[in-house]
Amino acid sequence: EYVPSIKITSTEKLAAAGVTTEDKEYLADCLARSYLRQFCANQFFSTDPHPGNLGVEVFEDERQPRLVFYDFGQAASLTQDQAEGILDVVEAIVDMDAERSVEAFQLMGVLKDNADLVKVRNKVQNNFETGKIKVKRKKLKKSGYKFKDDTNTEVKTDANTGATAVATTTTTTVNATDSEIMSFFTLPAEYAFVARAISQMDGVGKGLDPDFDFISSAAPSIVEIKGAKSYLKDEWGKIVSKVQGQVLDFETKYGFFKSSTKRS
Repeated sequence: EYVPSIKITSTEKLAAAGVTTEDKEYLADCLARSYLRQFCANQFFSTDPHPGNLGVEVFEDERQPRLVFYDFGQAASLTQDQAEGILDVVEAIVDMDAERSVEAFQLMGVLKDNADLVKVRNKVQNNFETGKIKVKRKKLKKSGYKFKDDTNTEVKTDANTGATAVATTTTTTVNATDSEIMSFFTLPAEYAFVARAISQMDGVGKGLDPDFDFISSAAPSIVEIKGAKSYLKDEWGKIVSKVQGQVLDFETKYGFFKSSTKRS
Protein backbone atom coordinates (compact mmCIF):
# COMPACT_ATOMS: atom_id res chain seq x y z
CA GLU A 1 0.00 0.00 0.00
CA TYR A 2 1.32 3.42 -0.97
CA VAL A 3 0.96 5.93 1.86
CA PRO A 4 2.32 9.41 1.11
CA SER A 5 3.93 11.25 3.98
CA ILE A 6 6.49 13.82 5.02
CA LYS A 7 9.69 12.58 6.62
CA ILE A 8 9.28 12.93 10.37
CA THR A 9 12.42 15.05 10.74
CA SER A 10 11.65 17.42 7.83
CA THR A 11 10.86 20.41 10.05
CA GLU A 12 10.36 22.94 7.27
CA LYS A 13 8.08 20.70 5.21
CA LEU A 14 6.02 19.80 8.26
CA ALA A 15 5.60 23.47 9.13
CA ALA A 16 4.62 24.29 5.55
CA ALA A 17 1.98 21.55 5.74
CA GLY A 18 0.51 23.18 8.84
CA VAL A 19 1.87 20.77 11.47
CA THR A 20 1.94 22.70 14.75
CA THR A 21 3.95 22.28 17.94
CA GLU A 22 0.89 20.64 19.51
CA ASP A 23 0.65 18.26 16.55
CA LYS A 24 4.29 17.28 17.03
CA GLU A 25 3.70 16.55 20.72
CA TYR A 26 0.71 14.44 19.71
CA LEU A 27 2.83 12.53 17.16
CA ALA A 28 5.54 11.88 19.77
CA ASP A 29 2.90 10.44 22.10
CA CYS A 30 1.51 8.33 19.23
CA LEU A 31 4.99 6.95 18.59
CA ALA A 32 5.42 5.87 22.24
CA ARG A 33 1.93 4.40 22.48
CA SER A 34 2.34 2.59 19.20
CA TYR A 35 5.47 0.92 20.53
CA LEU A 36 3.87 -0.03 23.83
CA ARG A 37 1.11 -1.67 21.78
CA GLN A 38 3.64 -3.40 19.51
CA PHE A 39 5.56 -4.70 22.54
CA CYS A 40 2.64 -5.71 24.74
CA ALA A 41 -0.40 -6.36 22.52
CA ASN A 42 1.00 -7.43 19.15
CA GLN A 43 4.16 -8.96 20.67
CA PHE A 44 5.84 -8.08 17.37
CA PHE A 45 7.69 -4.84 16.74
CA SER A 46 9.94 -2.96 14.36
CA THR A 47 13.44 -2.83 15.82
CA ASP A 48 14.50 0.09 13.64
CA PRO A 49 12.34 3.22 14.11
CA HIS A 50 14.90 5.66 12.71
CA PRO A 51 13.68 8.82 10.90
CA GLY A 52 14.00 7.19 7.49
CA ASN A 53 11.34 4.65 8.46
CA LEU A 54 8.86 7.16 9.90
CA GLY A 55 6.66 9.70 8.16
CA VAL A 56 3.77 12.05 8.90
CA GLU A 57 0.59 11.91 6.85
CA VAL A 58 -1.15 15.29 6.76
CA PHE A 59 -4.83 15.69 5.90
CA GLU A 60 -6.63 18.61 4.28
CA ASP A 61 -9.57 18.41 6.69
CA GLU A 62 -9.52 18.95 10.47
CA ARG A 63 -8.04 15.55 11.33
CA GLN A 64 -4.79 15.42 13.28
CA PRO A 65 -1.72 14.27 11.34
CA ARG A 66 -1.02 10.54 11.35
CA LEU A 67 2.18 8.64 12.05
CA VAL A 68 3.29 6.36 9.22
CA PHE A 69 5.62 3.37 9.68
CA TYR A 70 7.67 2.09 6.76
CA ASP A 71 9.85 -0.99 6.38
CA PHE A 72 9.33 -3.73 8.97
CA GLY A 73 12.31 -5.55 7.48
CA GLN A 74 14.01 -5.65 10.88
CA ALA A 75 11.54 -6.91 13.44
CA ALA A 76 11.42 -9.09 16.56
CA SER A 77 8.79 -10.90 18.60
CA LEU A 78 8.15 -11.32 22.33
CA THR A 79 6.60 -14.08 24.42
CA GLN A 80 3.41 -13.50 26.39
CA ASP A 81 5.33 -13.28 29.70
CA GLN A 82 7.84 -10.83 28.22
CA ALA A 83 5.03 -8.64 26.86
CA GLU A 84 3.08 -8.68 30.14
CA GLY A 85 6.26 -8.02 32.10
CA ILE A 86 7.07 -4.92 30.04
CA LEU A 87 3.55 -3.59 30.58
CA ASP A 88 3.75 -4.29 34.32
CA VAL A 89 7.14 -2.61 34.72
CA VAL A 90 5.93 0.51 32.89
CA GLU A 91 2.92 0.71 35.23
CA ALA A 92 5.10 0.03 38.28
CA ILE A 93 7.46 2.87 37.35
CA VAL A 94 4.55 5.28 36.90
CA ASP A 95 3.14 4.21 40.29
CA MET A 96 6.68 4.23 41.78
CA ASP A 97 6.04 0.74 43.15
CA ALA A 98 9.33 -1.03 43.84
CA GLU A 99 7.72 -4.32 44.88
CA ARG A 100 5.74 -4.58 41.69
CA SER A 101 8.80 -3.61 39.65
CA VAL A 102 10.63 -6.65 40.99
CA GLU A 103 7.63 -8.88 40.25
CA ALA A 104 7.61 -7.50 36.70
CA PHE A 105 11.35 -8.23 36.33
CA GLN A 106 10.66 -11.82 37.35
CA LEU A 107 7.84 -12.15 34.83
CA MET A 108 10.06 -10.68 32.11
CA GLY A 109 12.70 -13.29 32.88
CA VAL A 110 15.51 -10.77 33.41
CA LEU A 111 16.43 -11.82 36.98
CA LYS A 112 18.80 -14.73 37.53
CA ASP A 113 17.75 -17.61 39.79
CA ASN A 114 20.23 -16.54 42.46
CA ALA A 115 19.18 -12.87 42.43
CA ASP A 116 18.82 -11.25 45.87
CA LEU A 117 15.32 -9.84 45.52
CA VAL A 118 15.59 -7.73 48.67
CA LYS A 119 18.68 -5.95 47.34
CA VAL A 120 17.07 -5.46 43.93
CA ARG A 121 13.90 -4.06 45.51
CA ASN A 122 15.88 -1.69 47.75
CA LYS A 123 17.86 -0.46 44.76
CA VAL A 124 14.68 0.25 42.78
CA GLN A 125 13.14 2.03 45.78
CA ASN A 126 16.31 4.08 46.25
CA ASN A 127 16.20 5.04 42.57
CA PHE A 128 12.61 6.23 42.98
CA GLU A 129 13.53 8.25 46.08
CA THR A 130 16.58 9.88 44.53
CA GLY A 131 14.90 10.62 41.19
CA LYS A 132 17.12 8.32 39.14
CA ILE A 133 13.91 6.72 37.90
CA LYS A 134 11.13 9.22 37.34
CA VAL A 135 8.16 10.14 35.20
CA LYS A 136 6.72 13.44 34.06
CA ARG A 137 3.66 13.76 36.27
CA LYS A 138 2.38 17.00 34.72
CA LYS A 139 2.41 15.42 31.28
CA LEU A 140 0.55 12.35 32.50
CA LYS A 141 -2.06 14.42 34.33
CA LYS A 142 -2.57 16.50 31.20
CA SER A 143 -3.24 13.33 29.22
CA GLY A 144 -5.78 12.15 31.79
CA TYR A 145 -3.76 9.42 33.47
CA LYS A 146 -5.11 8.44 36.91
CA PHE A 147 -2.34 7.95 39.44
CA LYS A 148 -2.48 5.21 42.05
CA ASP A 149 -0.15 6.75 44.64
CA ASP A 150 -0.18 5.14 48.06
CA THR A 151 -1.77 7.45 50.62
CA ASN A 152 1.38 7.23 52.71
CA THR A 153 3.67 8.07 49.80
CA GLU A 154 4.43 11.70 49.16
CA VAL A 155 5.62 12.71 45.71
CA LYS A 156 7.85 15.65 44.87
CA THR A 157 7.59 17.25 41.45
CA ASP A 158 10.22 19.30 39.65
CA ALA A 159 8.59 22.65 38.85
CA ASN A 160 10.42 22.94 35.53
CA THR A 161 10.27 19.42 34.08
CA GLY A 162 7.29 17.95 35.90
CA ALA A 163 9.41 14.88 36.73
CA THR A 164 8.56 13.16 39.98
CA ALA A 165 10.28 11.21 42.73
CA VAL A 166 9.24 9.81 46.08
CA ALA A 167 9.53 12.59 48.66
CA THR A 168 11.34 11.33 51.75
CA THR A 169 13.59 12.72 54.46
CA THR A 170 15.69 9.55 54.31
CA THR A 171 16.53 7.19 51.47
CA THR A 172 16.42 3.42 51.39
CA THR A 173 19.80 1.89 52.15
CA VAL A 174 21.21 -0.33 49.41
CA ASN A 175 23.73 -2.78 50.83
CA ALA A 176 25.14 -3.62 47.43
CA THR A 177 27.21 -1.98 44.73
CA ASP A 178 25.72 -1.17 41.33
CA SER A 179 27.84 -3.92 39.77
CA GLU A 180 26.47 -6.47 42.25
CA ILE A 181 22.90 -5.42 41.48
CA MET A 182 23.58 -5.70 37.74
CA SER A 183 25.05 -9.18 38.28
CA PHE A 184 21.56 -10.33 39.31
CA PHE A 185 20.20 -9.50 35.86
CA THR A 186 20.39 -11.32 32.55
CA LEU A 187 19.36 -9.94 29.17
CA PRO A 188 17.60 -12.28 26.74
CA ALA A 189 18.29 -11.36 23.12
CA GLU A 190 14.77 -9.99 22.60
CA TYR A 191 15.38 -7.20 25.12
CA ALA A 192 18.45 -6.03 23.22
CA PHE A 193 16.09 -5.32 20.31
CA VAL A 194 13.60 -3.66 22.67
CA ALA A 195 16.37 -1.41 24.03
CA ARG A 196 17.51 -0.56 20.50
CA ALA A 197 13.97 0.37 19.45
CA ILE A 198 13.41 2.53 22.53
CA SER A 199 16.77 4.27 22.05
CA GLN A 200 16.01 5.18 18.43
CA MET A 201 12.44 6.12 19.31
CA ASP A 202 13.71 8.43 22.06
CA GLY A 203 15.79 10.41 19.55
CA VAL A 204 12.86 10.80 17.16
CA GLY A 205 10.48 11.63 20.02
CA LYS A 206 12.72 14.36 21.39
CA GLY A 207 13.01 15.83 17.90
CA LEU A 208 9.23 16.26 17.95
CA ASP A 209 8.86 17.17 21.63
CA PRO A 210 11.93 18.07 23.73
CA ASP A 211 9.99 16.94 26.83
CA PHE A 212 9.43 13.44 25.42
CA ASP A 213 10.10 10.27 27.36
CA PHE A 214 8.76 6.86 26.45
CA ILE A 215 7.09 5.88 29.74
CA SER A 216 5.32 9.20 30.35
CA SER A 217 3.99 9.25 26.79
CA ALA A 218 3.03 5.57 26.62
CA ALA A 219 1.44 5.09 30.07
CA PRO A 220 -2.03 6.49 29.22
CA SER A 221 -2.56 3.58 26.78
CA ILE A 222 -2.11 0.93 29.51
CA VAL A 223 -5.88 0.68 30.08
CA GLU A 224 -6.54 0.15 26.38
CA ILE A 225 -3.85 -2.52 26.05
CA LYS A 226 -4.83 -4.40 29.20
CA GLY A 227 -8.53 -4.21 28.52
CA ALA A 228 -10.98 -2.73 30.99
CA LYS A 229 -11.67 -5.99 32.85
CA SER A 230 -8.02 -6.83 33.56
CA TYR A 231 -7.20 -3.22 34.39
CA LEU A 232 -10.02 -2.90 36.93
CA LYS A 233 -9.01 -6.21 38.52
CA ASP A 234 -5.44 -4.95 38.93
CA GLU A 235 -6.65 -1.62 40.30
CA TRP A 236 -8.84 -3.37 42.86
CA GLY A 237 -5.80 -5.36 43.97
CA LYS A 238 -3.87 -2.12 44.42
CA ILE A 239 -6.67 -0.61 46.52
CA VAL A 240 -6.84 -3.68 48.78
CA SER A 241 -3.07 -3.65 49.19
CA LYS A 242 -3.10 0.07 50.01
CA VAL A 243 -5.81 -0.34 52.66
CA GLN A 244 -3.94 -3.25 54.23
CA GLY A 245 -0.82 -1.09 54.40
CA GLN A 246 -2.74 1.76 56.01
CA VAL A 247 -4.20 -0.57 58.64
CA LEU A 248 -0.77 -2.00 59.41
CA ASP A 249 0.80 1.47 59.68
CA PHE A 250 -2.07 2.65 61.91
CA GLU A 251 -1.71 -0.36 64.18
CA THR A 252 2.08 0.08 64.34
CA LYS A 253 1.76 3.76 65.21
CA TYR A 254 -1.07 3.60 67.75
CA GLY A 255 -1.19 -0.05 68.83
CA PHE A 256 -5.00 -0.06 68.61
CA PHE A 257 -5.25 -3.62 67.40
CA LYS A 258 -2.84 -5.24 69.81
CA SER A 259 -4.33 -7.88 72.05
CA SER A 260 -5.25 -6.34 75.37
CA THR A 261 -4.21 -7.96 78.65
CA LYS A 262 -7.07 -9.78 80.36
CA ARG A 263 -8.19 -8.34 83.67
CA SER A 264 -8.02 -10.65 86.64
